[in-house]
Amino acid sequence: MKLYLNFYIFIFLLNFIFISANFIPNGRYFHSSVLVDKKIYFIGGYKFLNSNTISPTTNEFFYLDVSKPFATTDDVSIPWIDLTYTGGPFKEHITACTGGKNNDMIFIFGGFLINQSFVNQFDINKQQWTNITTIGNAPTDNRYDFSCAKFNNELVAIFSGYIMSNPNKVNDLWIFNTLTLTWSLSNSTNAPLPRQGYCAITLPDDNILYIGGSDPTSDFLLMPMDNISVTF
Repeated sequence: MKLYLNFYIFIFLLNFIFISANFIPNGRYFHSSVLVDKKIYFIGGYKFLNSNTISPTTNEFFYLDVSKPFATTDDVSIPWIDLTYTGGPFKEHITACTGGKNNDMIFIFGGFLINQSFVNQFDINKQQWTNITTIGNAPTDNRYDFSCAKFNNELVAIFSGYIMSNPNKVNDLWIFNTLTLTWSLSNSTNAPLPRQGYCAITLPDDNILYIGGSDPTSDFLLMPMDNISVTF
């Protein structure tokens, strides 16, 4: 009996230490983020180990609970919650959107690394990553530096970006259905000019604005900020 009692005390103390330990993420870049129900989820990228060292691609996955008050000047009070233990993919240069029937799925798209799935899914309720098989022809693998834009509740639009195997100008527009996991290539007329590193913003009427970015064939040819393109 005493052995069992000691075991339970040990588990209690272990849980207490785990819960009490504050997770403070390192600085990073080329990651992605998405807001879900007052929680901002952060995924992947490169992180700074110290002032002179950058990590290889990380699979760190965590969120900031913005429903709670905190002081930005006090690292300990910021409610970061680490979910890296869920075993997400190692990716950077990615983009993320929500989806699913109840808007309880996170989908991440793209990435710089070779031989990676183009799309990954995280189930927020189950707190787990799911290997999914999409239907239809998907965008070219190793496409990165683009933004996804959610519209019509369950659809996600992916436009242009940089394609490692074909860095020529491509202004294709792909639609991903987060309910059926189906890809389709849109034949949108008057498509915006090809670009990478831009921002995509969904308006209340489900039109999508594409702002900024650069020519995929040259990082030095920047899109003027007053060159705003609209799809749908």
